[in-house]
Amino acid sequence: MKAYKAYSKHGHVTADTPRDAAQVFFNTFPSARKCDIVEGEHNGDFFTVTYGRASLGEWPRQYKDVTKKTVSTLPCEGETK
Repeated sequence: MKAYKAYSKHGHVTADTPRDAAQVFFNTFPSARKCDIVEGEHNGDFFTVTYGRASLGEWPRQYKDVTKKTVSTLPCEGETK
């Protein structure tokens, strides 16, 4: 199942959309200032990121340096960016 992982030195969380992942991350780790988000597959306890050829569009979506103020700019369910 497609999922997004928000992570930093504080820890990590996964959710169905980038916006949800960031919101859950900052609720779980309120002292964190920023996080990175990557698209992957969530299967039980495992989160796998598959990298392909970037020139063919096979690179996973990534969002770097997401802060609490920029969470609302991330795509939520049904949106694509």
